[in-house]
Amino acid sequence: MNKTLIAALLLVCAGPLCAKEPSKKIKAEMAALTASATQQIALDAVQTRKAEQAKAAAAKQEQDAEESVVMIDSKADEPESPSAYGMEGEDRMVPGGLPSSYGQCKGVISDAGRNIMIFESLDDGSLSFVQVTAGKANVSWKLIDRIPRSAD
Repeated sequence: MNKTLIAALLLVCAGPLCAKEPSKKIKAEMAALTASATQQIALDAVQTRKAEQAKAAAAKQEQDAEESVVMIDSKADEPESPSAYGMEGEDRMVPGGLPSSYGQCKGVISDAGRNIMIFESLDDGSLSFVQVTAGKANVSWKLIDRIPRSAD
């Protein structure tokens, strides 16, 4: 593109210097070069615009993928002892704590600013969905729904 543009500009600028009145052949050549240079510039502009649109689309897909993320607890399948949490064989009663009947945390879903923890009960296999909200001074939770397991 640069070579064509430079050649066209040289022909346009050098034409009046070489001859007082250019011939019809030189005028035709200059017009053809100017037209081809204009087409090349337009083509480059279209290609640049397409590349920018592709980059914008890729950035939007990446942002959408970051918004909805599912996290899986890799240690959920490993049995843990109660002594690991300072509980020596007895259930601690903590005001505002999650009930142990919800079971083990199997994963976390983040969707539209909501953080939802998924628990699987060890007794009957039912799934509990708990929304967790972090405030300035504390963290609160709310049971959204439970899905029981059938015998099928």
